[in-house]
Amino acid sequence: MRIIVNAIPLMNVNTGIGRYIRQLYAEIETRSGVEVGYFNGRRVLERMPSPPDDVARKSLVADLFWKLPARVALMVRLAVHMRRQLAFRTAAQGFDVYHETAFFPFDAPAGVRTVFTVHDLSLDRHPEWHPRERVLYFRRHFERSCRHVDEYLSVSRFTRSELAEVHGVAPERVTVTHLAHDPSLFRQRTQDEVAAMRERLGLPEAYFLFVGTGDPRKNVRTAARAAGVMGLDVPLVCAGWSGWGASTPGVVPLGYVDDDDLALLYAGARALVYPSLYEGFGLPVLEAMACGCPVLVSPCASLPEVAGDAALVMADPLDAEGLAAMMRQVATDARLREELSGKGLARAAKFSWKATADATLGALARAARHTGA
Repeated sequence: MRIIVNAIPLMNVNTGIGRYIRQLYAEIETRSGVEVGYFNGRRVLERMPSPPDDVARKSLVADLFWKLPARVALMVRLAVHMRRQLAFRTAAQGFDVYHETAFFPFDAPAGVRTVFTVHDLSLDRHPEWHPRERVLYFRRHFERSCRHVDEYLSVSRFTRSELAEVHGVAPERVTVTHLAHDPSLFRQRTQDEVAAMRERLGLPEAYFLFVGTGDPRKNVRTAARAAGVMGLDVPLVCAGWSGWGASTPGVVPLGYVDDDDLALLYAGARALVYPSLYEGFGLPVLEAMACGCPVLVSPCASLPEVAGDAALVMADPLDAEGLAAMMRQVATDARLREELSGKGLARAAKFSWKATADATLGALARAARHTGA
C-alpha cells in the first residue's frame, strides 16, 4: 500500500499535530508492505521533513501574518492553498491512499482514496477563538473538501461525537485513533536531571507547569489568576510557542522548549495545570502523566476521556479561586502528589503509538480497497 501524507505541519513549530504525524509514521514505517511519501507543499519526500531551526523567526512571521486585515490574510492563505493543491495533484499520482493529517483534504487525483484525521471542531464550535481569516478559510473549504473523504479518523471519541453532531458524519465512518506519548522522551527522570534543568532555566524547586500556545481556548489566564491568589510562593511556568502573540501576566514564560526540556519540566513540576476549554485530545495531559507529573485538568471536551480517574478534575475551568484551592492542596500534600503520579503512570501506559498505527492502517487499507469514483 502506497500512502501519501500531508507532512506540511512537520515543517512548522513542533506542537501536538506535529508530534502526532511524526510518532504515528515512525511506527507505520516499521510495517511491511507499506510505502510512505511525505508531501511538503511542493513535492513528495522519501523522509519526514524537519521542523524549523529558527522558532523565533517562525513566530515573527506568524505574528506579522495575523496582523494583516482579515480579507488580505485570506487572499494570501487561498493563494498558498491553490499553489499547494496544484502541486499535490501531480505529487499524488500513483499512490493508493492519501492521509490528510491536519487541515482539510486536498482534491486527490482519480484512483487515490482519502482518509482524513479530524483533531477537533473548534473552528465550528468557537470561531471567536480564532483569527478571522482562518474562520473564513475553514468555512470556504471544509464542507466541500469532506465530500471526497472515504474514511475519517478522530483522535478521541469526543471528536467523533462532534463530527456526528455538527456535520452529520455517521459514527461508523469514523475510526477513533487516540494519541500517545513517546516513551523514550516522556518518562520519569532522576532528581539530578531535573535539578540540572531547573538551574539551566533559572527555575525554583517548586513550580506549577502550563503547556500550550496563547490560543484563547487554552485558558492560561485563569491558571495565572489562580497562581496569583493561591497564597504560596510557587510560580506558574508556561512552556509553549507564543505564536498567538498575546502575553500573559503573572507567569514565568519560557516560550518554546525542546522535547527533552519539556519532559524534564513535566517531571519536576508540582503538577500540570490544564484548564483548557476545548480540546480534541489534550496531549500534554498524557505526556505529563507518562513523566509521573500530577495533573489538574478541565472537565471539558475530550479531557476526561484522556485523563480517566488519574487526574484532579476542576469543577469549573473558569473559576480561578477554585483552581487556586486545588493547586494549594497539591502543592502542600506530598502523599496526594504521589498518588496522582502513580495513577497517571498507569493511565499513560494504556495508550501507545502501536495501537494508533494499527487502527490507522486499518482505515487506510479500507479506503484503498474502495471502488468507484
